[in-house]
Amino acid sequence: MKVYPVSFLLAAALSCSSAHAVDFIRQIQLIRGQTVVYDTPISWKTGDLRSQPLKGDGAIFQLYAYDDPALSPFTLADANLGQAVHANVSLDSHLVDVDALGIHLDIFLGDPADRSSLPKLLAEKAVGTYIPEAQVVITSEDTYYPPRTRADQPYQVSIHINKLPDPASADIPPSAPTKVLVSRRYKLYHPTLHIPAPNGSGQGVYSQGLELKMNGSFSIPSLYQQLPGEQPTKSIGEETFSASVKVGNPSAEANIGAATIQVWPVATATIDGIPDNAKFLNVPENISAHLTDLYPDHVTYARIYKGVARLGADGNTIASSVVQHNTYAPQDAVIPVTGLEEFIDTDGIYTVEVVTVTPFNHRQPERLAYATFEVDRTLEVRGSLTSSIDP
Repeated sequence: MKVYPVSFLLAAALSCSSAHAVDFIRQIQLIRGQTVVYDTPISWKTGDLRSQPLKGDGAIFQLYAYDDPALSPFTLADANLGQAVHANVSLDSHLVDVDALGIHLDIFLGDPADRSSLPKLLAEKAVGTYIPEAQVVITSEDTYYPPRTRADQPYQVSIHINKLPDPASADIPPSAPTKVLVSRRYKLYHPTLHIPAPNGSGQGVYSQGLELKMNGSFSIPSLYQQLPGEQPTKSIGEETFSASVKVGNPSAEANIGAATIQVWPVATATIDGIPDNAKFLNVPENISAHLTDLYPDHVTYARIYKGVARLGADGNTIASSVVQHNTYAPQDAVIPVTGLEEFIDTDGIYTVEVVTVTPFNHRQPERLAYATFEVDRTLEVRGSLTSSIDP
C-alpha cells in the first residue's frame, strides 16, 4: 500500500464562492477489477493534502472547481497539480470522460440542465509505480499566460520526459510503459464569444503524432497552427499537445502531461470615406476605420504621409484614431480619422494607413489597410466673357 501526497496550488480566481458547492479532488483507481472513486472536498485556495491509499497499477487525480461569479464566464482559469502538470481549460466543460488505467467513465457532474451547478475539470494527473512523468511547455513570441499566439505566427513546444522505465530492465513488469505518445489536438472557438462550443463540436485530433522512447528534453522550435477552416489567417481556437502512456488493457492510456495554446485571428481593417482614386477639392472629412479581430494586446492607429502608399513610411500619427487593449480575447473597434488639415498643408497625393502594434514583429507597426487620395484645391473655370453696347 502506498500513499502519494498531492500538492494543489490553486489560482486566486478559484475560490469556493457557492454556499451549496465545494471544490473537490476526485481520485479514480481500479482495485481488484472494480472502479473505486474517492472525492475529497477542499474549501481553500492553497494548501496540501494526502490522497487515499493508492493500490493496483495507479490512479487518476482530477481537480474540480465551481464557477466564481466574480469571473467572466469566458475567462480561462488555471491551476497547478503538483510539479508535473499545468493545465488551463475554458470554463464550460462539465463531462468527465476518463479512459485510462483500464477505466472508462462518462459521468455528468450535477444537473446538465443547470450549467451553473456543474463543476469544472481544471487539472488531471495519473500516478503509479511505472508511470513516467512528462512536462509539456508551449511558448510563443507573446509572453502572456495562458499561452497564446496569432494565426499567422509560429509557436514552440518543449517536452521533458522523466522516469520512463528502461525496456531492457528485468525488474519491470511486461505491462510497464516503455514509450510516451504525444498527440496534437484542437478545439475551435465561437468567432464572437471566443470560447469552445459547449456541446463538444469543433474538436479533433491531428493525424500526426510523436513517440518518445527515452528520458530527456525534446523540442519543436517552430510550429504553425493547423486549425480547420477556409481562411487560415482567421482561425480561432486552441491547440493542445498531450503526453500519454499505454497502461492496463491495450486501448487504455494515461495522460501524464499537456499544454494548450490559444490561437487568435489576424486583425483586419477597412477605411471608409476615401473611395478608390479619390480626388478632393479640400481636406477630406468624415473618415473612419472599422477594425476587426484586434489582437488582445495591441495599440492600433491611423497615420498619414505625403505620397503613394509604401511600406515602412514614416507617417504622422492621427491622434483621434489611437485605440489600445490589453485583455484576454480579440476586440473590434471603429475609430475616427479626423484632423487631417493639420498634416495637409499643400495640394498633392496623400496616403492614410491603419497600423497595429502587437507582441509580434518585434513590436514594430504592421499595416492593416491603406487609402490613397489627392487633394487639389485649385478651382479651374472654363468659359467666355462677352458684352454688348447698345448704339
